[in-house]
Amino acid sequence: MTRTRHYAAVLALAAAVLAGCSSDPEPAAAPATSTPAPTTAAASPSPSANNKRGCAAVTKLDGKDPTAYRDAGALAAESTVAGIKQAGLDLINAANDASADPGVDANLALDRAALKVAQACADEFGDGPWD
Repeated sequence: MTRTRHYAAVLALAAAVLAGCSSDPEPAAAPATSTPAPTTAAASPSPSANNKRGCAAVTKLDGKDPTAYRDAGALAAESTVAGIKQAGLDLINAANDASADPGVDANLALDRAALKVAQACADEFGDGPWD
């Protein structure tokens, strides 16, 4: 069998299989005019990228500013992964407590909450980096 006949046979078989897959008794008619799909000005980040933003932010914390912890917690709280989201909310609460009553215990609570975010990220995405 020549190549041309082989390709024609394969195409005919593929068309027959595809035609048999339809549940409609008649094929759908093509639209008379085609309208271009609307486009967005800026593509939104993928869910995975959104989930990793809080993870990446936690790795950059330097232990000095509760506001930075709060911001990292807010990014983690935007995650669609339940464990990361809850850990992010806990980090926000710890940062608020540290702002209201600074001290050694507040700093420990901040670092523990940041570690919970990091652990939730590691559970979901493996060991970092999560950039």
